[in-house]
Amino acid sequence: MAAASVPSKPVSLFRLAGRAAAEDLLVPLNAGQVTVDTEVELAGTRARLVAGRFRNEVPLWVAHASSLTGTELALSSELPFAVLLVPRPPWTYAVSWGAGHLVLNDDHVEQGFGLLFGIRRLDPLELGLIASAALDASARATQTSIPGGGDLSAFRLEPYGDLVNRLAGTADLTDLTYGRVTGRRHRIRAGNSVWLPLADEPQAFLADLDAIGAVVDESDSASALRFIAQTRPLDNRDRLVPELERRLADTLGGAEHGPLGLAWPGTAVHDAEHAGSFRISGLGPGGPFVAESRLELEHLTHRLATIDVDKRLKALRSGRVTACADDAGEEELGAQITAARWIVFETTIDHARYVFHQGRWYRIGETYVRQMREQVTALLARRFTWPAETWTPTGTPDDENRYCKQVAAKHDYLCLDRNFATTPMHPRFELCDLLGPDNELIHVKWLGRATAASHLYTQALVSADALAYEPEALQQLAQKAAPDRKITSTPRTVVLAAAGRAWNVDELFTLSQVALLRLDRAVRALQATLQFADIPFQPKTRHPRLPSQRSRT
Repeated sequence: MAAASVPSKPVSLFRLAGRAAAEDLLVPLNAGQVTVDTEVELAGTRARLVAGRFRNEVPLWVAHASSLTGTELALSSELPFAVLLVPRPPWTYAVSWGAGHLVLNDDHVEQGFGLLFGIRRLDPLELGLIASAALDASARATQTSIPGGGDLSAFRLEPYGDLVNRLAGTADLTDLTYGRVTGRRHRIRAGNSVWLPLADEPQAFLADLDAIGAVVDESDSASALRFIAQTRPLDNRDRLVPELERRLADTLGGAEHGPLGLAWPGTAVHDAEHAGSFRISGLGPGGPFVAESRLELEHLTHRLATIDVDKRLKALRSGRVTACADDAGEEELGAQITAARWIVFETTIDHARYVFHQGRWYRIGETYVRQMREQVTALLARRFTWPAETWTPTGTPDDENRYCKQVAAKHDYLCLDRNFATTPMHPRFELCDLLGPDNELIHVKWLGRATAASHLYTQALVSADALAYEPEALQQLAQKAAPDRKITSTPRTVVLAAAGRAWNVDELFTLSQVALLRLDRAVRALQATLQFADIPFQPKTRHPRLPSQRSRT
């Protein structure tokens, strides 16, 4: 006997802002692209169906193929699309067929809608795909697929600092027509949209939409995937964005709505480390100027404070910072990067932490922040005993090297600061700044600001990774330590030694805490232990003037 047909078909479902004008929900289309634009009735609900095709008479690649082969190719391409807009206040749902997703106005698409459904209905033991991005300076993007399905642990997600943006796997759809009729589960895909079977009969179809909305609104407390929702990028249309932007603008002018710091963009870390100056351009009126030696937060805030508060963020996003090799801001080392990506800011609204990082806003849940602080506090309790050697800053670029040599000269340490190693995977890096009495790998930094810690983390991770996986790194460490030390195996203790501020959870930005937990996890995976040392120091002399800068014409 033939199996009964399933009264549902898989489609892509988006959710859009219900209060937006109907004409704003779709991108502008010309008459030649639209073949159908009509109202339809679905069991008493008026919906809008738009269908057509995107036509490219000559695909862009045809010219290259013809030139290469000497053969004329008479080809054209078409992308058919259809979108059904269904109002279900306070939302409008959009069902997309073909290239229909290209028709939707992304400004009104609810970001992460599909994830909210997936968190509540995907089976964490039968996941097929997880795509994520790191919430750190690297912005590393990762996609892991397990064709036969696997549990959550198989994907090796970082417990902190991984932003999951897509999921796929087997889901419980008993709330929908498909699940009730077949009694089976179904493989779905979830991101900003959700791909899943919806009924092909109008009344059942509307019931499916309402059921999906109810699932998204229910608590995720019973889901093993609920951590995904703890850290999310904010949609630009989020109701809190205007208030967050106001707080950031005020703080850039001197108000105190939360900690504000300077954070190097991932693409600029190497260039910033070796820069002789920084050229700042387009940051409001007054023309470009050069920050000599080191870029300080005050270089940006001093100029921004002179700009009207309602124009301050526009200036921040228009401004550009360029690392330069010379001290005159003329020999560019890297790309011009928007000034907004050099700023990190945190503030709290209704017990949730909001972070401005790499030019975007992120929401970090209260539970997530509390758990993270507890773990960081326990981590910072692992202490390394530091010698009674005070770091007295001179204000010169070689302060760190001077201090490392000072410690090595008076105690049983070896100074390897600026003594670079080279491996195939890491062309130029420091194995450590100091080699401790028991061959501890010690990385030293003056943490004038909480955000400076991220550079120390990166140095420690690169070193530990190279020593664990590249034999050349261990060979070079042994050579650099000889004849004073004999090193035959990878050191098992990594020490972060800081002056300028103590290792204290209250002194670290939320994203610095995220990065520290990620570093500890990575170091443990390399069978090493992370420890911390507070270096005795004399505070830097505070001058009431702006850090050294000059105008550039």
